[in-house]
Amino acid sequence: MKFEPGSDEESAFEIIIGVYQSYQDYKPEDIEAVQLTEYSVWDGTLPQLFKNLAEVKEFHRKDQENTKARGAFSFEIEPLKVDILGDVAVVLSSISAEWQPPNEWSGRIRVTDVLRRVGGRWMMFHHHESIEPEGYTHI
Repeated sequence: MKFEPGSDEESAFEIIIGVYQSYQDYKPEDIEAVQLTEYSVWDGTLPQLFKNLAEVKEFHRKDQENTKARGAFSFEIEPLKVDILGDVAVVLSSISAEWQPPNEWSGRIRVTDVLRRVGGRWMMFHHHESIEPEGYTHI
């Protein structure tokens, strides 16, 4: 997907790229800098919904510990759909993610992010990840 340079779509997607780069660099404070106080997250590996920034901060602390126990993280992210609805952006992405040994894992992750424009800047309101299923099921 190509974006018009300087467009709302491009700037909203850039927030998502920055979040994964900050995760890769073990910088949860950079992730939290683009999250609203009422931010919520459903992580792809955990069952519970983190309902506010305080819960998310604790999740980030534990998540960073787990990430550091794994090997190096790399990712490629592809925007699939970006809808701008006034001061709300809905960004759908697909990520190819890989952790190196000692606790290696690789796969594709589906990501949905909802952002809200506050003071001219996109801020994250909700983030949802899920592991992309393997194979194909006919519906």
